[in-house]
Amino acid sequence: MTPLAIGRIIRLEPSPKDALALVKDMGISSVEVIYQAGLDSREGVESIKHELAATGINISSILFGFVGNRYDDIATVRATVGIAPEATRIERLEHVQKVAKFASAFGVRRLVAHMGYVPEDAADPAYIGIVLAMRRVCDDITPYNQVIALETGQETAQGLRRFITAVDRPNLRVNLDPANMILYGSENPIEALDALIPFIDGVHCKDGSPSTAPGKLGKEMPLGKGDVGFERWLSRLIALGYRGTLTIERETDGEQQRRDILAAKDLIESITRTVTAAR
Repeated sequence: MTPLAIGRIIRLEPSPKDALALVKDMGISSVEVIYQAGLDSREGVESIKHELAATGINISSILFGFVGNRYDDIATVRATVGIAPEATRIERLEHVQKVAKFASAFGVRRLVAHMGYVPEDAADPAYIGIVLAMRRVCDDITPYNQVIALETGQETAQGLRRFITAVDRPNLRVNLDPANMILYGSENPIEALDALIPFIDGVHCKDGSPSTAPGKLGKEMPLGKGDVGFERWLSRLIALGYRGTLTIERETDGEQQRRDILAAKDLIESITRTVTAAR
């Protein structure tokens, strides 16, 4: 089995050179870049292209959010995140087009985002509006030959699968984040794999522990230290045929983040070696 690529999420501002040099020093060859508006000038794009060529690093995808997204608690996520809130939907749909154009400058075909809480019940009055908005997103990025991969967490695996079926667009995919399923208390991330594997084209390697208070989010943890059951999760993901990038996400900063990402890289490499040897 060909080793799976390991990546990490990065911000390129204020210095693409420094950010990509740090990634290279960690022995990582793939990045998921967080979209920042200051990057999409002509000068910004050329600077990034120069540093990518110098380091040999590949951009696997562009991760983006929306102004006004808040993750204080589950109710706030439902009210503010993605294209679910009607009051901000039009401007957010326009924002997706800006991200798509930026990604196309690098030949990146994959966009990743939390696009909003989707009701589990398709009869919910809000459901059809979100479906139609998601169809527009998919149609708007089709000229760029791009896919949009939904971050997981808010919905159950079956609920997300029903939503993808309702949207009925081939470029709507899933970026599976197992920790988010723990943080939101929505799903067992290992069991979710079987339902979502036909749609998974990327993952975030992240861990977490459940919430201890109703309505609150759980706590993100270093990889292997939470309740995902990461070794079992990754082994099952590979057994189901996944061969995409394994993108490490660690929501802390500075030296602690660097140490945790290197430890995560070692853990992933150990698991993939074990899985390979057993095949």
